[in-house]
Amino acid sequence: MAHAETASTPARQRAPLKACGDCNLCCKVYDVDDVGKKAGTLCQHTRESAGCGIWGLHPQMCQDFKCLWLKHDDLNGLWRPDTAGFVLRLEPNGTTLNIDVDPDRPDAWLKHPYYKQLKLWSEGIYRSENLVVVYAPEGLYVVTPEEDLFLRKPKRGDILETGMEMTLFGPRPFARVIPAAQAKLRA
Repeated sequence: MAHAETASTPARQRAPLKACGDCNLCCKVYDVDDVGKKAGTLCQHTRESAGCGIWGLHPQMCQDFKCLWLKHDDLNGLWRPDTAGFVLRLEPNGTTLNIDVDPDRPDAWLKHPYYKQLKLWSEGIYRSENLVVVYAPEGLYVVTPEEDLFLRKPKRGDILETGMEMTLFGPRPFARVIPAAQAKLRA
């Protein structure tokens, strides 16, 4: 009986684990209530090029957070938050990609190659598969293939509603903020 020879394909090597290094943009763009830190200002516990000054005692929110650049091998160094000028994260639903922009670089998400890739990722809105939302200093943008839908900054508890609606010119993406008080009445 003849034995067929099979060529073995080497397993894809996993990239070396990524580390924050001296990137600390997540320490700037998010509210951290436990230490009284507001979004847009660098955390008072951040040490220049040395990470967190209260590491080990830092808030649970900070301990649990990992940006998408850290989590995904396919995002190269251009997507590292301090290089890109924004932090990528997924909502717990796994379908909403959030881009949290550094207030000192408000247009970073619009630059090459980022904007083009965000537009490609946004194509899932047509199939209600995913959503791309940019949180910029002036408000938020729901990125769609045709246009970026701008909404003033929602308040805590407000609901972002998105989808497709029929217009005279065919289906078109929409986005709106429903104030928290109004959302409670709908429920």
